[in-house]
Amino acid sequence: MVSMVESAEKSNRCGSGGNAWPFISIRHPMSVNERADEFPLLAEAHRRHPGACDEFWFATGSRKTIPDLEREVATFARYRGLCDGAGIGLGYQQGMTLGHGEKHDGKGRPGEQVFSDDAWQRGRDGCRIPFLCPRSPEVLAYEREYAKAVMRVARPTSFWIDDDLRLGVCKPEGCFCGRCLAAFNEFSGGSWTREALVARLFDAESAHEPVRAQWSAFNAGSLAVYAAEVRKAADETGLDCRLGYQAVWADRTYTADGYGPLLAALSGAGGARVGIRPGAGFYNEGEPRCMVRKCLSVAREAERVRGAGPAGGVAVCYEEETYPRHMLHKTPGAIVKECALALASGCDSLSIYWFPAESPLPVEEYDRFLGTLVRARPYFTRLAESTRRTRLGGVARYVGSAAGETPDFDLYDETDFDLACAGIPVTVANPAVSAWYATDKTRREMAASDGAALAALPVADIGGMGRFPTAARRAKLLDDLDSLTGGAFPVRVDACRALRILPRVLPGGRLDSVTLLNLSIGDTGPLSVRLRNPAGGVVSWQGPGDAAPVPVAARGGGGEMSVALDNLGPWEIGTLFIAR
Repeated sequence: MVSMVESAEKSNRCGSGGNAWPFISIRHPMSVNERADEFPLLAEAHRRHPGACDEFWFATGSRKTIPDLEREVATFARYRGLCDGAGIGLGYQQGMTLGHGEKHDGKGRPGEQVFSDDAWQRGRDGCRIPFLCPRSPEVLAYEREYAKAVMRVARPTSFWIDDDLRLGVCKPEGCFCGRCLAAFNEFSGGSWTREALVARLFDAESAHEPVRAQWSAFNAGSLAVYAAEVRKAADETGLDCRLGYQAVWADRTYTADGYGPLLAALSGAGGARVGIRPGAGFYNEGEPRCMVRKCLSVAREAERVRGAGPAGGVAVCYEEETYPRHMLHKTPGAIVKECALALASGCDSLSIYWFPAESPLPVEEYDRFLGTLVRARPYFTRLAESTRRTRLGGVARYVGSAAGETPDFDLYDETDFDLACAGIPVTVANPAVSAWYATDKTRREMAASDGAALAALPVADIGGMGRFPTAARRAKLLDDLDSLTGGAFPVRVDACRALRILPRVLPGGRLDSVTLLNLSIGDTGPLSVRLRNPAGGVVSWQGPGDAAPVPVAARGGGGEMSVALDNLGPWEIGTLFIAR
């Protein structure tokens, strides 16, 4: 019989190195740890649906004392044999690090680690706020021991830090304790007092303030200081464990101007491959177009880390969020369509939150969910392969170089969402962008040097588009994009429909795939899809329910081909794949 430790080491060797990251993971809440009667039913369901997922993520309660943490970790570590029997890895997600905006008096609760007053962040007024300081030696030592305890007891295949590793939740913030002020002054070469720094950061009268960009970059470094403790824990325990970070909105840069330093810290001196899990939002399908808004932020994060991460690379794993899960939040089919949109937007793997141990469902519902995932996996796999070798093409908003200096430190612009829902292929800044547009927000965030830079780019006029443009105004924008690009804009659908269109473009500009999502509760009717600079002359269509791609007749050749689709049904998604 194989021991638990031998089995764990085998799982780690098989999955953590190189590019072998789990493609589909299912997240389980910590309450499943205590339901020993429930998990065997889940494992049996996975044996009935092989390929539905590659890894489970477990979690524990927040801020436990190390002995209590070890006992709680042991409750899910006992499931390793069942995971191995189903061919599934056992991963871990740390659910609380700095804080999530919760009310906390700092005194601790039964079984919770007690921190000294010095360990807590200070807000703008100098008073303690309920987040731990990412530079506190006490906090850093605790995080290192916390991660080591999890790795020692459970020997997980993955260790993810949850998205409460941030500075601020829904507004620009940060830690203004004496330690962080001293570190910021060293970083920026300044001599700021708390009062002076707060006034410069958050003075609404100041349109551009360079210190805001410095503060955002400093925050990124603070998060990296914290994340480095998890890397040290993995190195000290000798565990070949995947390390990753669940990110928050890519647009809200006040918490950090990017996660490059954090990912580098998780990667370590050896340059190990690490993961980032962009997500946040779209908790239920009550307003289904919100998944488009979320995936615009996901696209920004995916493009931000492409080529800018550690030597081993970055796995971009989408966070499908339904916490706390209830049956009516999303159907399995809705989850699959959302995940397909995320893959087309730039993710190369998926994490899905399903099983609600807090409000249990019959195992038949879990079977239904797994069956839906198994049927979608061939399509997911092919779509992810296209994403890995391409960038998201289309037209992008020009972001002024002073964006990080403006109030709220926020890159979001509702215009991106409006255009994306009107069948205009919208992307974010990356090498595959064909043309650009500017908005009022763009102009507010431009530095003096941006004028010449913008004048040298192909910039489309989007005036008069709005949330629901007329068919004539939409057609004019498409004509303008063709004119600006010499007819090389990657894809065009002339019919005025509510479509999210996502072209994936190879290095060199060849079109590799185009994903289309019908954003209506009605049919689209026939669609003609014009494919520019296609990578080949063979076109096929595949959606979540198709085991294999279906050949599609294409007219034309060379620089443009045209494909006729009979119809996209309500909220139907699928992809045109182009091959030689």
